[in-house]
Amino acid sequence: MRTRIVVAAAAVAALLVIGGAVYLFSPPRQIAGTSVPVAGPPIIGGATYVTPSSSAPPSTTTTAPGTTSSSSASKPNSTATIAPPPPAAPPPAAPPRNASPNASGPITFYGAADNDPPGSREIAFPNVMHGQAGGTGTFDDPLTFAAQQGRFSPGTKIYVPDVRRYFILEDICASCSGPHIDLWAGSANDRGIVRCEDSLTREGSRPYQLNPPAGLAVSPGDLYQNGHCFRG
Repeated sequence: MRTRIVVAAAAVAALLVIGGAVYLFSPPRQIAGTSVPVAGPPIIGGATYVTPSSSAPPSTTTTAPGTTSSSSASKPNSTATIAPPPPAAPPPAAPPRNASPNASGPITFYGAADNDPPGSREIAFPNVMHGQAGGTGTFDDPLTFAAQQGRFSPGTKIYVPDVRRYFILEDICASCSGPHIDLWAGSANDRGIVRCEDSLTREGSRPYQLNPPAGLAVSPGDLYQNGHCFRG
């Protein structure tokens, strides 16, 4: 009888141990609508614990005090580059003026070959401009011409339309009288310059302009140069 009681007591004890183990290791149960958590931080003062998301946190840039941080993304340049306007075209050159002859007389020609002394470029008034007979025939660099002594003042400038050149008085023509003028043809000493002078000479009076303005048509250079005579 005692043995049965002992066995029964042992069985009861074993059931209690098994039941306690089952209770301790069993999952939480819903009791009266309240979930009993198995594990987690304690809830203190109503604080809420939020599980961090898996996305990476936004990066922040630390700048030194007094500096301004800027985004790494490039910004469009708001300053437009404006090309300078093209330079204004120069005004067109004024057309040559028309000569207005105010004098006329016989016009002849001479050069180094028939100068006095022959073969030279000597002139009576070397202090006017060139020192020797010469020039290019432009307004600023007129060719030499000769006239009767005292007819014109040294340095008097004329323009001869027939040969399209300016001339300046720097010499005396011994065979000239009145409005007759003798124009320098060039420094050549060959016979070609003499033939050129003869071909340019005309009978009677021809027009020319005393004290002409600048800007008249010009064919610069000697009337005889490189074996060629001016033909107009």
